Amino acid sequence: MRSFDEVADELYAVVPTGFVAARADAVAEAKGTDKVLARRIGELGKPTLAAWTVNTLVRSAGEQVQELVGLGELMRQAQDTLDPEAMRELSKQRQQVVRALAREAARLARRAGHPVSDQVTTQVEETLRAAVADPAAGQAVLAGRLTGALSYNGLGTPDTSAPTVPARRPAPPPRQAPAAEPETEPAPPVDLEAARAAKAERVARREAEERLRQARATLRAARTVAEEAAEEAEQAVAAAREAERAADQARRGRDDARARVEELEAQLAAARELAAAAEDDVATTEASAEQAGRDRDGAVADAEQATADRDRAQQVVDELS
Repeated sequence: MRSFDEVADELYAVVPTGFVAARADAVAEAKGTDKVLARRIGELGKPTLAAWTVNTLVRSAGEQVQELVGLGELMRQAQDTLDPEAMRELSKQRQQVVRALAREAARLARRAGHPVSDQVTTQVEETLRAAVADPAAGQAVLAGRLTGALSYNGLGTPDTSAPTVPARRPAPPPRQAPAAEPETEPAPPVDLEAARAAKAERVARREAEERLRQARATLRAARTVAEEAAEEAEQAVAAAREAERAADQARRGRDDARARVEELEAQLAAARELAAAAEDDVATTEASAEQAGRDRDGAVADAEQATADRDRAQQVVDELS
């Protein structure tokens, strides 16, 4: 029998349009063996498209999201030490990483057959910024079970009121510092040289970590751009092939049309020849008909003359008889 975490992970990997049906199937499967599990599964909330996109990003690029959340700790340290230069550098790095991860999330959603709009991409960026700004928001994002986008306006604590499913292993509560004991003797003198050296070491380590994170962010952004370019190139090649097939079909159609025109032109020439011959036959026939008419008129006249001659001869015979 599957555990609640296994079912929840599986459900929050489903696209939002199929979540309700998948949840219903999981509830029906669990009811036969564990009604409590079935009830917990039934209480899982459907994620918004932005939340699903962030969850998909965490599943595919969890290490990069973890680094982004860790960047928030560095920013809080820089803020505590009032280091404006480090804050500016970390803020710039945060912006670059957030944008790169938002583009990656949009690409993953598109590859999953569920492209997202610019508005949803903006919500993804806001959620990632909230994950940097607040540890609780960071843990909620890393759980990969968001049901709604998070928001952060740059001041105070981000809005994490959007419902989320608890992570498998909740983050432990912050460690409480032991109560201070009453001083019984004066504190030892501060070693300024050691303090300066320790501060310089912390600054150098933080700068090295920042450079490493920035290099990783640049590399991820370059990989994302390269993958997008490769995908666009693949689409362009496919479009070119389709255009070539269409051009070949058009050329075949043109050649067939030309052949048909030539055939029809040959038939038209032959028909014209037949028409000309028919015209000649008509002229000859009409001439023959006219001559036959004249011959008929002459024959009729001759017959009439012969009849008249016969009648006169008969009259003469009758007179002599």
